[in-house]
Amino acid sequence: MTPFPETEIMTIKRLEVALRKMDIKLLKDGAYKLHEKYHGGHKFEYLDLLKEIFIEISNNTSIPEDIKSLLAPTIEDILSQQGVNADTSTSPYEALNQNRVSSLTSLSYSANNPSEYHTQEQKINAFDAFGTKPQEENRNSYSQSPFSAKPFEEFSSPVPTLTENKQLKNEPQQEIQQENHTVQQTNNQEEINTQQEQKTKNIAIFYGQDNSSEKSKNISKFKKLISESQNNSIDETLKLLCEINTQTNTNVSELKNLFEQLKQTQHKLSLITNVSSKDLINLFETNEFSYSFIKENKTAQTKLMPLFGLSNLFVCKNCKEKYLNKNNEISSLVLECPKCKGAMFPEFFAIENNGELNLDYYNEALISLANAETWFIVHPIADEKTTTNLLLSALKLNNKIKDIFILDKDINTRENFKSLFASINKEVRINIQISALEDFLNLVR
Repeated sequence: MTPFPETEIMTIKRLEVALRKMDIKLLKDGAYKLHEKYHGGHKFEYLDLLKEIFIEISNNTSIPEDIKSLLAPTIEDILSQQGVNADTSTSPYEALNQNRVSSLTSLSYSANNPSEYHTQEQKINAFDAFGTKPQEENRNSYSQSPFSAKPFEEFSSPVPTLTENKQLKNEPQQEIQQENHTVQQTNNQEEINTQQEQKTKNIAIFYGQDNSSEKSKNISKFKKLISESQNNSIDETLKLLCEINTQTNTNVSELKNLFEQLKQTQHKLSLITNVSSKDLINLFETNEFSYSFIKENKTAQTKLMPLFGLSNLFVCKNCKEKYLNKNNEISSLVLECPKCKGAMFPEFFAIENNGELNLDYYNEALISLANAETWFIVHPIADEKTTTNLLLSALKLNNKIKDIFILDKDINTRENFKSLFASINKEVRINIQISALEDFLNLVR
């Protein structure tokens, strides 16, 4: 119990504002405050307002069940104890003025505002599009809301009922003004806190693709060929490189729309991936997404971390100089080192057949995951122990994480990884719904 508990009207205003904006966090906070006030023995006065809230939460399918199961019974008990019928069909204001529309039931949501919380929108397929829904589709989705009867109106206090007028006559005018001022300050502070939470976040994105065992075998064979001191067959080496490039240079275009939307935010992003395709660099270069790789760039929005190397990242066999070939039109097999004029080969790492791993890449990814407040995981691969262990180890180290979103076509994959993560951190919110992508974007925008 706080030293200066908030007044009844302030608690009710908190709930009304939360319902108007569909601010689930604020609504949950208000539900707990009302529950605490009721069990603390408070005698409630604003029963008409509570009845309006009760009707709203009972009929609104957008409200999560855990909040509804706490808030609805609490209000029902309050009303029943004072002889008010707790049905959900008749508003207490209708008898007073049929033309008056409640501030709660006149709500609507703007399809142009991506920050509005909504759960009734038609769910998208996990991989249909990493992008914004068409405008017309959004309008249709929001039109399903029970609050779309009137355009959005700024919240204002409802007209007092006859019961409230009788109570207000006994209160000094100065006290009423002070009450309104306090309520306004509380609402403003809630909005400031929400805005602060929506500022810069550290977001880790894991993007996986299936890697065949044949590819791993080829990489192991290739690394053995170029490391041997005796002369090797150039034809064999180049032929093997061509085969590896064919297996490696996969399409990553589904990431484009995701990063286009994240580009509009101020968040710091880490892209951790088991993909070695040259298209990763092309994706960032062509679309002018701010990124850093190899050389540290603190102003870049995204830090790229390909765990198993890239087909267009070359390393000199002699001096270990690295060179990133950004020319995507031609896949080079071998380059001449600009430093020592030695042969430069693509940097690949295999995860099977005793293949080695670049510990610098691995540790960098581990640190980024451990420091992120939000994880967005696309196609985690249970059979790939290296990346799975990386995610689990990072979660054990992370004391900042709040949300994990898992996107994959297979429900079993999503469920399995949810169980793994929940066994490590029971407090983190794990979203495996088919709407995980849109929920993630709504959170970070």
